[in-house]
Amino acid sequence: MTPTFRELLRREFKGRFTNAGQICLAAKRFILTENIADAFEEQFVEAAQTIKVGDPTNEATQMGPVARTDLRDTLHKQVQDSVSAGAVLLCGGKPVPGKGAFYTPTVLSQVKPGMRAFDEETFGPVAAIMRAPDAGAAVKAANASEFGLSGNIWTRNVELARRMAREMYTGGVFINGVSASDPRVPVGGVKKSGYGRELSSFGPHAFVNAQTVWIQNS
Repeated sequence: MTPTFRELLRREFKGRFTNAGQICLAAKRFILTENIADAFEEQFVEAAQTIKVGDPTNEATQMGPVARTDLRDTLHKQVQDSVSAGAVLLCGGKPVPGKGAFYTPTVLSQVKPGMRAFDEETFGPVAAIMRAPDAGAAVKAANASEFGLSGNIWTRNVELARRMAREMYTGGVFINGVSASDPRVPVGGVKKSGYGRELSSFGPHAFVNAQTVWIQNS
């Protein structure tokens, strides 16, 4: 079943901020076609601003810290440099005062290639949003990234999504669903996201030495 716009928002929101964004398959760059961009940004920011950040042992907490303070500081510098380069900060964008490596849920708009939020891995609670005039331009923007572990396509037109998936240079493409791993299918990336595959029938080959025996005819 094709998800509704609200369900799309909920899934992509979870895909970005689960585990404070510290997941290799987490959604990081959101490339929106113009017809949904305004509504998506508005509702996504509203949801981000409601996240309760704090002690992960507290049941009321919705998002804990990143792994270390140096990683939090690097993330903050990526956000600052992106804003200096022209990105628009819609919410967050600062460390949480006090003990711990906490960072506010952050949404950047008008992100473009050449900005750190697009070019680099933002391993934390930062969502980078950019706009594209149509599906073809969205694919080109996705392929402009130096990373290629996984991508998501959200649309009511599944046949269009199939065509887009064939044009995307990434290890996996998930249509109308967030990225995930499953023992039945291979997982791995291209470009700076690495090489090789794990899981499925491809995974065991990483632990096998292939031997060539060649008998030359005299």
